[in-house]
Amino acid sequence: MTDLRASSTVFVVAVLVLASGPGGGITTATAAGFESDSVVQTVQPPLAVQADENNDSNVTTRHANPSEYDESGDLTALEHRLATRMTDTLDEGAIRLREGEYDRAARSLDGSYSELIDQYDEIAAETPNESRSELFELAGENQRTVINTVREYHEVKDAYEEARAAGNEERARSLARELENLAATANESSGELRENYDELEAETDRNLSEADTSIEEVNEEIQAQQTTIRETEFVPTSLTVDAEREEISFREPLTGVGRIRTADGRPIGDETIRLEVGNESLRTMTDADGSFTFEYRPTDDRLSTEQLTVEYVPTNGSVFLGSETTVDISIEQAEPTVSNLETTDEVAYGETATVSGDLHVDEVPVDGVSLAVTLGDERLGTVETTNGSFETDVQVPASVAAGERELGVRLNYEDRALAPVTATNDVTVRETDAVMDVSASRLTDEGRTVAVNGTLETVDGTGIAGQPVSLSADGTTLETVTSDPDGSVSATVEIPEEAAVGDVRIVATHDGSGSNLASATAASTVSFSAANQSWMGLPAWAVLGLGVGLLAALGLAAFAWRSRARSSQSGDQRDPEVTADRPDNPDSRSERSRTATAESLLARGHDSLARGRPDRAVEMGYAAVRHALSGRVDTGDATDALTHWEFYRRSADRGIGGSDGDRDSESGDSERALLRRVTEHYERATFDVADVSPEEAEHVLETGRRLCDLTATDDRDPSTESADR
Repeated sequence: MTDLRASSTVFVVAVLVLASGPGGGITTATAAGFESDSVVQTVQPPLAVQADENNDSNVTTRHANPSEYDESGDLTALEHRLATRMTDTLDEGAIRLREGEYDRAARSLDGSYSELIDQYDEIAAETPNESRSELFELAGENQRTVINTVREYHEVKDAYEEARAAGNEERARSLARELENLAATANESSGELRENYDELEAETDRNLSEADTSIEEVNEEIQAQQTTIRETEFVPTSLTVDAEREEISFREPLTGVGRIRTADGRPIGDETIRLEVGNESLRTMTDADGSFTFEYRPTDDRLSTEQLTVEYVPTNGSVFLGSETTVDISIEQAEPTVSNLETTDEVAYGETATVSGDLHVDEVPVDGVSLAVTLGDERLGTVETTNGSFETDVQVPASVAAGERELGVRLNYEDRALAPVTATNDVTVRETDAVMDVSASRLTDEGRTVAVNGTLETVDGTGIAGQPVSLSADGTTLETVTSDPDGSVSATVEIPEEAAVGDVRIVATHDGSGSNLASATAASTVSFSAANQSWMGLPAWAVLGLGVGLLAALGLAAFAWRSRARSSQSGDQRDPEVTADRPDNPDSRSERSRTATAESLLARGHDSLARGRPDRAVEMGYAAVRHALSGRVDTGDATDALTHWEFYRRSADRGIGGSDGDRDSESGDSERALLRRVTEHYERATFDVADVSPEEAEHVLETGRRLCDLTATDDRDPSTESADR
């Protein structure tokens, strides 16, 4: 008896040591730790997505649905599915817009559509197919524009009708002008969107005909309404322009002679009118007969331009409609000059540099041109010329290397009416000292996850933004992070197992090479328990576990030998049925092990749900049910290799639905319905792109507990319970 107790004690100690992790904690494995199938299924639920339960903030990775894809994952089929979902989203939004449901049409393109594009792009990158993510993104942007424009048009139209009803003609005309612009935008954006639909249909083999029809109907309705408003509020006009010369340049500008009249020939005389010529807005005065002249100097017009558009733009309160015409031209390039350039002589990180000067062509000021402000190879901002002059202040970033550099302006034109030009002065960029500070702490006593927080600042305490900071542990690089706008640095890193020994030095380093900041380093120490110490390349806990495990195996062998000896002595004196129900019966122990494991998985599911991870909770609930039912599906096959629907059908054949003879038909049908609901939710949580709701996850956990109770408790024979007690 003494030997038996000693063997049992060694067995328990072995189980506890082998079940403990590097930090000394006990896992969910119990005495069933020697039942390898049970332990494997506990750590890795069949077909469930694997994730670290100690870090529920991790994003759950979706697996391919085995009912749709092969074992390696049919990425092409998944890409097809995501493309279908995006086209369905576009289709739904267009139909909602046609029905006047603007909010629902807009919601169809909320953040989830962008997430679908990102997922599609990642999957497409792993397939031979060309990604159409840019086309999907462009279609989404154009559809948002159409939705917002149509919504705004109807809102302004309501205000227009109110102004008309109130007799406020001035406001009504101003709103009618706004409607004119919105109608033009709707016409243009809807045309671009329908072109996107055509491209998507051609390149993805999706059907967007209903969406195309919806957008066409919406635009036609707006254009028809605007035609009525236009005829009510405005007088159409006619614009003619003649150019004195066809070859023009900044030196030799276009001199235009034009005339503006109503559609029936009446001149719009003695008025100041606004003309849009090329990329410039001009004002001129009409004579009594509606004639006018203007001068246009090309600046950013492309040298390939052969026609110049001239547009008459009435004021909002005008009764006239706008009109436009074109003139034939050719453009010769002119070379501008930067003069009187003045810059700051010496700068450092965070300081302000001043740049000023003049831009002209043959003493003629160049107006309204945007110049890039540069320091070294860095573009710091832009400045626009006014009457040919410019002046601006820019802040010096850290990315400019210390030393002698060039500060100035650059005109980045290429093949334009003005040639490119650069002007700079020498400037000294001083190096600025940086101060690094860091602190590190373990998130749990047992784990190897460490939270790192710190700051990167100048010596006067100003935070340094956007700089890389490398985090390492005893020489092993863990991660590189970027400092926040206030200079703060934060990260959660995992210390490698071989490095998690005793006191570990976490070092944060900012490498200032290539910048105007000096390098800076700081360190913090994190202590790990002696349980993590290693011997001969193995962690001490593993060595101890192996040793005690060997002793446990010897103890178990002795225990088994004694049990067989006693069995041979008693022989046929035992009742087989009573023996089967004894507590030391392996089947009984296995059933209790499955129940305990299921309880543990359900508890982990509730914990995941509390952390805001309903998908993970559903996976844990399904794993618990599958664990609890695994004994009834044991047919000699590896049940953990079955897909979720194969397991469901096997369960129905072997035990659920009353087919095993141990349950009445009504109870079995109830269990089958419960298992089907759990399986369906598991499929959604694991394979669908959209998440399940917390309410659905809670329902799965409750249903899972019912199924686990049915198999672990309700099905047990009363005589068995008495024997166990």
